[in-house]
Amino acid sequence: MSEKIFYVTEEGTFKKFKLTLAYNSFTIEFIAQNKDYSREVYESGRMTLPDFRKKHHVFTNFDSVLRIADLLRDKLESKQFVLTPGVLSIRFHNEFNNTFEFVNFPMRAQGSIIPPPSPTEIAMNQMKAENAKLKMENANLKSTINNMTPPPYVPPPVPAYVPPPKPIQENYFYRPSPWGPQVPIIGSYIPPSLRQGPIFERIEYCLSLKNNIQQTCEDIYNRLLDVKRRIDNFVDRAFANNPTLDDKRKALDLITELLLLRQGFKDMDDYAGIFKAEVAQKHIYFEPHDKRRFDESMITLGKFFPYSLTPFHQKMDHLFVQVEHNFFKEKNLRFYRPEELTYVLSIKDRLFNKL
Repeated sequence: MSEKIFYVTEEGTFKKFKLTLAYNSFTIEFIAQNKDYSREVYESGRMTLPDFRKKHHVFTNFDSVLRIADLLRDKLESKQFVLTPGVLSIRFHNEFNNTFEFVNFPMRAQGSIIPPPSPTEIAMNQMKAENAKLKMENANLKSTINNMTPPPYVPPPVPAYVPPPKPIQENYFYRPSPWGPQVPIIGSYIPPSLRQGPIFERIEYCLSLKNNIQQTCEDIYNRLLDVKRRIDNFVDRAFANNPTLDDKRKALDLITELLLLRQGFKDMDDYAGIFKAEVAQKHIYFEPHDKRRFDESMITLGKFFPYSLTPFHQKMDHLFVQVEHNFFKEKNLRFYRPEELTYVLSIKDRLFNKL
């Protein structure tokens, strides 16, 4: 079989995969193998021409597997895809309504997806076992002392009633944000400052972004080009006359995607500030070993932006400003009521006018 190999990052994780497109005259198959842990493998299974025709209408007019393979290879080379856990999604243009849509290819696990413990994890487990042993010895010693001199009975204090905390109701589509109470997450990109989860898990994510800062810049730049292309193809045409309510909502969704990317671009200059502010705001206390881990991470995240990437950084900044300016023009804004724009304008002012 012929093979074409790509190296990609799984969306939402730090994993690097070798993605192989294997094909011949009869079948096509996707294989994703973890670069750091070779036993973690995902496969789509071999797909024939009828499989593709049943999967999506975009393949209906293809009469050979090799033509489909050429198309898929072009999509992968131009980075028109997203690899998420268990699914490879390839983007196609829908000529009927001039929109983009994804065709999903499920990837089934073929090997062990649990990597062996690292030396750090082994050391931590040994430390936990030693601590448990010391706690048991202390408990036995206290028990012996208590049996030798029984203390007088003292009734236990009655604790004051403390009402349980109210559960936090979180809307699936929203995340807390420094911009305001809530920010809608439009599209697949979530800026580091808006991500949720354990703090060290998010710190590790930002360390991966910082250690691969050129790739991080390129990822934001490619997403920016995609949003710009969709804005250029839609807004001018939709706002040429009187846009419908759906047109206005779609335009706001597109500009919100841009603002989320801009926040990720801004986060890139000071990842450490995200977590230092969170620790101060929430009064987070670390155990000594976690405090050392946090401080060491902040040193890495606080390093200056590479001078060699400064021209690229300036190019991205200029393009962000250009797209923002082209959207927020009077000929577009006149179709919105003031209350419809209040929220998105506050985000825009936070990102573009007060950096």
